[in-house]
Amino acid sequence: MTSEHYDMTTQDFVERLLSPERAAMLDPTVALKYCPIALDDKVADIGCGPGFFTLPLANLVVNGTVYALDIDQGMVDACRERVEQAGLSNVETLICSEFDFPVEKGTLNGVFLAFVVQHGNPQEKLRLLQATRELLQPGGWGVVLEWFRIETETGPPLERRVDPGTMEDFARQAGYQVGEWRDLKNGEQYLMTLRNP
Repeated sequence: MTSEHYDMTTQDFVERLLSPERAAMLDPTVALKYCPIALDDKVADIGCGPGFFTLPLANLVVNGTVYALDIDQGMVDACRERVEQAGLSNVETLICSEFDFPVEKGTLNGVFLAFVVQHGNPQEKLRLLQATRELLQPGGWGVVLEWFRIETETGPPLERRVDPGTMEDFARQAGYQVGEWRDLKNGEQYLMTLRNP
């Protein structure tokens, strides 16, 4: 998840994840307009990092709850600080492990996974998708954001990237129904919608 910042300090990595350059490349509001989200949804932001998507999600689920989950305590702390500064009362920031989340299974309306499926080997990618599906109520939704498997100036190494066709295969194996996927209007990243049958 977001703990992978190599030789960067946590603060440097937080600043990179919240940089104006990143926001210019990927406007969270553009991505979230494709989420099948309702005002009273309970949603987990898996691998929330410093809350790049957490805060916009919380503004959409005004009568619901966002569970901001990350394996890195520094990221959870950074997210919590931003949530508090924004005055949001509908966000719970929690530490988690890679495949085990402090949210009761079968209780969520949605799971949001921004650039976290790429981490790990194929078995771990599948296991992550299975674990997130287990959090959902029947009919619940999932949204995955990832990098196209092409060379770009920024982003993860090519060998970690998951093309949309492969992501569909992983999602189906994990028990999801696959909806549609779309380019996030930057030619480098895509969004895929999923559904828990």
